Amino acid sequence: MLHDQADRNACTALTMPVTVIQQDWGAALGYNASALWSAWAPKLRHITLNSGHFMAEENPEAVSQAQRELMQS
Repeated sequence: MLHDQADRNACTALTMPVTVIQQDWGAALGYNASALWSAWAPKLRHITLNSGHFMAEENPEAVSQAQRELMQS
């Protein structure tokens, strides 16, 4: 936790590609994962899925596809 805070204080960014997968209802409730992560991950790819809380169980094809694409980037 101290290392995370030090990185935030230093405005350190993640240099690798990052994928954030968000449920569509999260955005409907006003939670914007892209806005939260974009400051830390300039190579951000944001995906919104029609899914409940456990996306890997409810929409495994889309989650697997996003993981494959991240590993190929």
